[in-house]
Amino acid sequence: MNKGQIILVVIAVLAVVGLYNLPKVVVDNDNDNDSQSFVDESSPNGVVDHSSEIPEEAAPRIDYWKSELNIGDNLKENDSALDSLMKVYMEINKYDSAAYFAELYAEKFNTVEHWQKAGDAYFEAFSFALEEQKVRSTGTKARAAYDKVLAAQPDNFDVQHNVAMIYISGSNPMQGIMMLREILEKDPDNRQALMSMGRMSIQTGQFENGASRFESLLSYYPEDVEGNFFLGVCYFESGQLVKAKAQFEKVKTLGASEQVITAADEYLERIQ
Repeated sequence: MNKGQIILVVIAVLAVVGLYNLPKVVVDNDNDNDSQSFVDESSPNGVVDHSSEIPEEAAPRIDYWKSELNIGDNLKENDSALDSLMKVYMEINKYDSAAYFAELYAEKFNTVEHWQKAGDAYFEAFSFALEEQKVRSTGTKARAAYDKVLAAQPDNFDVQHNVAMIYISGSNPMQGIMMLREILEKDPDNRQALMSMGRMSIQTGQFENGASRFESLLSYYPEDVEGNFFLGVCYFESGQLVKAKAQFEKVKTLGASEQVITAADEYLERIQ
């Protein structure tokens, strides 16, 4: 297996375990038209009907939690029921549906916590979306919800990070990068920002910069599996094979998943 094949295998393995979720397609930051992609005027309350795609065993749970929320009439304030409904949708990979109901709830009760829940749900849908239209619409929706959070909590770094990643995936990546840098100026040990900056360095082939980011991350979080693995990748790709070998061997001692250990072994085979 050649180097290119090894890298593809590793990326595929990490994608399975959620460790390689890098920006992938363009989000039009000024286009709100696609935000209507979840709306169907012929459907009750305007929500797209996914019932034909819902597994039979999940349908009763969805119906039950919708009834607990009084969907279709006067929405009840029941955070537990909302969380349960969203969980069912996410279990069957209907992230956009989970986000839709979180947004519906936030619009009704209008608290910062509910808007962050809606933003996080749309960001989750954005992260898993494969179709360009869905990436656009979920990114736009996530940013709109997060704007409401940041209006009340301008130093909410988790929200700032997610907004930055949406910008980076779109037509204004430098704005997103500047946001990540601003987070690190205020919060130098912010794991999310350090991780995203390091992974973007890998994506753009700037492996020495990536190594610096991951070294910084591990100075705060020495047992971080993802950080240790990607530091090994950066060492390997920049020709620092002794350091790379030590790094991949360390990954195998950190309780990593079988997929990550397999990926580390692939690199170790190339080094030996």
